[in-house]
Amino acid sequence: MWSRRHLAGAALATLLSCPAYAQIEDSWLEQVDPWGISYLEEDEPALRTRMWRGARGEDLLALMQDARTKGLSPAEQMLMRRLALSAGQAPEGEDSDALLAERARIAFELGEAAAAAGQFAELGSPDAAAAGQFAELGSPDAAAMAADLNLVLGNEATACDALTTPGLEGNYWPKLRAVCAALAGNTSGAELAMEMAQAQGVEDSWLSAAIFAMSGVAPKPPKAKFDNGIGFVMSNRAFLEVTPDAVPEDRADIAAAMARRKLTPPDVRVKAAQIAAEAGLIDREEFRIAYNSALAADGFNPRTLLSEAKFADADGARSDAETAEAIAAALEEAQANPARFAATASLLRDGMARLPLGPDTEDKALLFARANIAAGELEEALRWVIPPEPEPEPEPISLAPAMPTALLEDIGPAPEDDPVLDAADSAGPDDDSGLAEAGSEQDPGTDEDTLSPDLEPEPEPVPDPPSFNAAWIGALVVLSDPDASKSAIRKAADDLIAAAEMEGKTKAAARIFALWTAAGTAPPSEARTFLSLESPVSDASSAPGDAIAVWAAARSGTAAEVVLRTVSLTNGDASELGLADITLILAALQDVGADDAARLLALEATGYWKEEP
Repeated sequence: MWSRRHLAGAALATLLSCPAYAQIEDSWLEQVDPWGISYLEEDEPALRTRMWRGARGEDLLALMQDARTKGLSPAEQMLMRRLALSAGQAPEGEDSDALLAERARIAFELGEAAAAAGQFAELGSPDAAAAGQFAELGSPDAAAMAADLNLVLGNEATACDALTTPGLEGNYWPKLRAVCAALAGNTSGAELAMEMAQAQGVEDSWLSAAIFAMSGVAPKPPKAKFDNGIGFVMSNRAFLEVTPDAVPEDRADIAAAMARRKLTPPDVRVKAAQIAAEAGLIDREEFRIAYNSALAADGFNPRTLLSEAKFADADGARSDAETAEAIAAALEEAQANPARFAATASLLRDGMARLPLGPDTEDKALLFARANIAAGELEEALRWVIPPEPEPEPEPISLAPAMPTALLEDIGPAPEDDPVLDAADSAGPDDDSGLAEAGSEQDPGTDEDTLSPDLEPEPEPVPDPPSFNAAWIGALVVLSDPDASKSAIRKAADDLIAAAEMEGKTKAAARIFALWTAAGTAPPSEARTFLSLESPVSDASSAPGDAIAVWAAARSGTAAEVVLRTVSLTNGDASELGLADITLILAALQDVGADDAARLLALEATGYWKEEP
């Protein structure tokens, strides 16, 4: 594979080798300024156009060369994607070209194939670019990179059109010439092109065998390989045997293409989909389609816990307990990093939604709640920690039918209500009206003070406070929701304070309130007081200057530096940062307009995906 320094160095050499007229052509319209081209979706937020201004080029270059592009959390993926794909004004200074090459390399390593292809192509014409060899020697030129990425993207015509560019040098181009002939159905021409390449010292026994396999004359076709665009397109066109081991774990862009391809074998497709989903290159629906197609295939044998969980969910003969066990096992395995946990949770979202909260699932309720937060299903997260409301008791049913009013009038009053009888009784010798009158004055039923204790109204029962785990989930829901209502915020705060004080978890609760604040959610007054009293005194930064540098970069408006320094500090797990550090970082991200990334990073700073509070 290609090293990051070789990639950026080759891209820079290509750029610097271009004639001056090629670099300034149409500059008066700024149509070919590679810094001014955005590769983001139209509705996707971008960093500000002055993102590169306010810092020395040499400082930015050092940060970009050391930037992490693998093992990123979802928040880090969001930030690095915007760094590499947002349009902006070119940085000042002599390092601008080197920075442009590093930007293209970062886009490539993130798996953003379309953006990387465009950026490598924008680096200039490779007329005099003797920047090294491709693939085997590890140093491709930018034009070769663009062509190879276009093969992955399915833009075969664009890739082959690059062969018309004069002055092409390097081992890649003779191979591409043979591949393009094969793709056009000219297998004899492809074989001849490979013979000419070999005469020039370009050896590739696998490609030769793949071309012979396309022509149908290979007695033993090679196994498929997907380490680059040539391998990808030839393996697919020659229908070479594909095994899960062929899925490239370091080329998420190729994994994404394999996951989208309907002809990819089921077990290969689900592995590719997992890699692509963790890298943020396929969405939830594409992930689901890849797995559902595998489940529908004859003879599919689940080989991973995630596949087993999907299989259990689709199997109507499985009990709720069995399905819950399978889903929980897959989620627990995915707790290694937040990207994997989020991808797994998004795939298993529907399966969790079909499970009831009951004896078979209550021991997994907190895990399922955390998974639904990762999947963005906030209402579902609450369902797993809030007991269902008891059904109201049915009102007693009267057995005697109601008497019609007209019938009552015909019958007349009851004997005890007849005024004639009352008058006769009052005139009788045993008149005890005085006793009755006296008794009525002392009727204990009319004196509230003399009510029997058994007849006093019962006070309303005071509900038990939620467990800390349930309150913690409620607080995470508020942290995840930028539109949380004031009433929801107040209730979550009250529940968290009460549960934290009861269970002795005040420090964890205080960190949540601090992250609320840093993410833009204002805690109510009592929560602020609680935060002031209970914040962990030992939760200090070991190197506060690093976090302050992030904040200072935001003050200067250099959003690119904010992103690069942030991803360096978070290092895949923001929950390891002290409260002061993460607060400064989140404030800096908000200052440069990355509010959504700041809120997602605040959620990750709770460590919600890997452990209980």
